[in-house]
Amino acid sequence: MRLLVIADPHIPIPPHCYGGTERIIHLLCQGLQNRGHIIDLIAGAGSRSYGGHLKIHQAPTLAYASRASRKLWFQYLCATSLSNVDIILNFGRIDYLELLLKTSKPLVCRFANPIHQTEIDFLVSRRNRKQLNLVGISQAQIAHLKFERGFHVVYNGVELERFQFLGDSKKSPPYLLFLGRLTQNKGVDVAIAVAQAAGVVLKIAGNIPNNLSDRQFFEAAIQPHLGYGCEWVGPVDDEQKNELLGNALALLFPIQWDEPFGIVMIESLACGTPIIATRRASTPEVIDHGKTGFLCESVNTMVEAVKQVHILDRWTCRHTAETRFSADVMVEQYLKVIS
Repeated sequence: MRLLVIADPHIPIPPHCYGGTERIIHLLCQGLQNRGHIIDLIAGAGSRSYGGHLKIHQAPTLAYASRASRKLWFQYLCATSLSNVDIILNFGRIDYLELLLKTSKPLVCRFANPIHQTEIDFLVSRRNRKQLNLVGISQAQIAHLKFERGFHVVYNGVELERFQFLGDSKKSPPYLLFLGRLTQNKGVDVAIAVAQAAGVVLKIAGNIPNNLSDRQFFEAAIQPHLGYGCEWVGPVDDEQKNELLGNALALLFPIQWDEPFGIVMIESLACGTPIIATRRASTPEVIDHGKTGFLCESVNTMVEAVKQVHILDRWTCRHTAETRFSADVMVEQYLKVIS
């Protein structure tokens, strides 16, 4: 089978550092290629080939002329990619799909972010329903949507080879870990409050987004707490992430928004590290409460979870990653969608 995979152009496939969706696209393309399929890819600069054609498109600026020219260029790339393709897998923006929606090629649209019903209505109004499949990444993400053929849910997968099981934490002093963007909706300030109340060292790994509001949040809510007992290590690569996750008592995932699926959760499980999370959005679909982590409603319940986290079996966490959230499991689920 020959597939056309479409990615947004901002980050290459695979990503060099940060890039959750781009990592998933890479794992899917690599897995499909290993199973004998040919992948044509339309993606951003710096992307690699997966056995088929690689065509590069670039992100526009905010200027209207730039957005218009990029959109026209994307239509050209699509038009010259369709002749031998059996199916199209779109991971990018749906408002760029005008040309593809007019073809008879089967189309799969996968959504990584919160979905609005207007997006579904747009696709349905321009495409034969029998040639359209929609993929969400959690039940929580799609629960409010209407689509008569129904959604497929394919959980994100993790490349198990990138994450080693390090066994019980042997770091002294023991520490909790927050890993993600240092933003208010990710709850890094909540993680600080939990660690301080529990009397456990907190390591914070992640980047500060390049905008004024997030910088102000960092300076007001995070920076004053840095020092003894609270350390910001900055952005981390895969090797650093493995060590930080694998040696942590637990990953703190105190999200303050309805995140469709936090990939860091399954990276933590792959390292054998349990998760203490807000009971919100997709966290109950990933975390088995009392076995691979704890689902909490407040800072106080998270503090109590920290006190109980030592009773959880870290091998159970790793086994869950292997059986439910591996890249191979994800690829097989996508094959069921497109077959």
